[in-house]
Amino acid sequence: MGEESTVGGGGFNTASGSQSTVGGGGNNTASGFRSTIGGGTGNTASGFVSTVSGGSNNIASGGQSTVPGGFSNKAGGDFSLA
Repeated sequence: MGEESTVGGGGFNTASGSQSTVGGGGNNTASGFRSTIGGGTGNTASGFVSTVSGGSNNIASGGQSTVPGGFSNKAGGDFSLA
């Protein structure tokens, strides 16, 4: 667990970034500073202040990037939306 990070529920979720959050679901990783994953499965939010709302196998790796949901989407650029 990262400093001041939260995992609300689900299984096998990791909030390793400082002030990161995983709300639920399974096998999600929020590793970026202040990154957020709402739920779903197999999602990664590794960018600075990045967000994955849900879905499966989505990646938000750009700084302040967002993936609102779906399957296998990637927001790799800074300020990107996928």
